Amino acid sequence: MDIQRVKAAGVAAVLTVAAVRSSFGAGPVAKNYEKVNVANGVVAFLSPEPMTPLVNGNCVAVIGDDGVLVVDPGQFPSVARRVIGEIRQLTDKPVRYVVNTHWHPDHWAANGEYRKAYPGVVVVSTSYTSTMMRTKALQFIDPKAIESGVDGLQQVLKAGTRKDGSQIPEGFKRYLADEFTDYTDFVGELKEVTPAFPDVTFDRDLTLHLGNREVKVMWLGRGNTGGDAVIYVPDVKVVMTGDLVVAPTPYAIGSFLGEWVVTLDKLMAFDAATIVPGHGPVMHDWTYARSVQALLRAVLAQTKDAVGQGLSLEDTRTKVDLGTFSARMCGGSERREIAFREFFTKPAVERAYTEAKLEGE
Repeated sequence: MDIQRVKAAGVAAVLTVAAVRSSFGAGPVAKNYEKVNVANGVVAFLSPEPMTPLVNGNCVAVIGDDGVLVVDPGQFPSVARRVIGEIRQLTDKPVRYVVNTHWHPDHWAANGEYRKAYPGVVVVSTSYTSTMMRTKALQFIDPKAIESGVDGLQQVLKAGTRKDGSQIPEGFKRYLADEFTDYTDFVGELKEVTPAFPDVTFDRDLTLHLGNREVKVMWLGRGNTGGDAVIYVPDVKVVMTGDLVVAPTPYAIGSFLGEWVVTLDKLMAFDAATIVPGHGPVMHDWTYARSVQALLRAVLAQTKDAVGQGLSLEDTRTKVDLGTFSARMCGGSERREIAFREFFTKPAVERAYTEAKLEGE
């Protein structure tokens, strides 16, 4: 969900949102994972629901006759090393391919650990993703930049006030303190990152072979980013969606809302027995994806109506009402409501406003 979740929003997001910590123990919750056998020879390493903006994408290993394909190694080198150890327990075959679904670092910053462990590994992404990884993404894995954000957060905690001078409630201070702890740890992780960029890129589709097992890698259209890759394993009907599908609440920072709706139609046309989202639990039908699509349509329709009335962006933000969706997706959880507001509603309305303006020209 790390959009990094600090993701494309930038280091400034470190200062704007936090969430309740669970009882996973010391260190960021995002550094934990659950191993799930989702199909014959397909194993997912699912990141837990994050407690702060620091997240890690789901990772999947597809095991074939003569090798392994890994989707999205995540962004923590220490976690990637643990997953590599798990893969070696599952098979003695080498990891031949690493596929990155998109450019957000929580899905690829740990690529280098696979290159160290398997020198012959081939990293694969869309052309758009490769370009973004080599340019825009680098600021989000720069230890000095993140450290600067952590220092700024520390100053906010000391001052006890927001940027506008208003007091930060005591409960929210505790959330910010948890965030400070997570990102302090993250700085140490980033110092171990050795960026490994794609060796092979594609624009529409690519078929990879692991012996007799075929893996299809496709770009269906713009959505969460401009280069979202979807991975499909036909023999077991498993689809990996990247951040086109994220649960329990989607992200919309730097997204293409109108096109995302269309891309989801193409995604949901797959005959899928198992769906592994970019973040969140394994799914077995498209029910949740249809909810995301309905949410996108609601934002687009309401924003278009506001633009038609000549409203400003700020007035449009006030007018757009996503309360029904928030209630359904957040289930009353304050942490989820914060994530929904900061990482979906705010950027989605802004993007929908821009798209509506462009459509009207």
